[in-house]
Amino acid sequence: MGALAVDDFLLVIAALILGIVVFAYVSEVLIPQETFAIGQQQASSIASSSSISVGPLLINSSGVGSAVIEFYNPSLSGNVSIFVFPAPQYLEPTVGIIGPTSTPKFWVYLPNGTQAKTLMINQLYDISGHQMADNLTVYTVPVNTPVTVVVNGTNSSEILVVWALYQANGYWFRIGYAFTGVPTT
Repeated sequence: MGALAVDDFLLVIAALILGIVVFAYVSEVLIPQETFAIGQQQASSIASSSSISVGPLLINSSGVGSAVIEFYNPSLSGNVSIFVFPAPQYLEPTVGIIGPTSTPKFWVYLPNGTQAKTLMINQLYDISGHQMADNLTVYTVPVNTPVTVVVNGTNSSEILVVWALYQANGYWFRIGYAFTGVPTT
């Protein structure tokens, strides 16, 4: 009878350990993957029905550039986030896959002239699920509202790349991009 009790006890311990391992796997692997996939689907859906309008890049003699940007989606209310960076003009054909090579200094202003609120994003993904960047300071702006972006250190041989970012299911995704340059005369 004692040996049977020890066997039963060992069986209970083994089942308990197996349960803990399965729970840990589901919690650490499967649930985050499912959560990410749902966020990715939401971001992709928003991206497919959105557009970004960008005005020309106007640069003053001090190398400070500005452009008007509007993220448009008639079925979306609330906010998106904006990130911009200058890039050499020759990278224009690859604007969808390039990222910033340094930390850009830029500001975003709302139509009433106040500066938009900043936010730090730890990890950013494209809507295909690939990580694009990390540790970005972005500005939160209302959807369907033109905002003005001001960027330091630009010149007429550069383009300004604009990313629209959206948080879906706890993850940040780039849901749109555009670019602008200095108008030609």
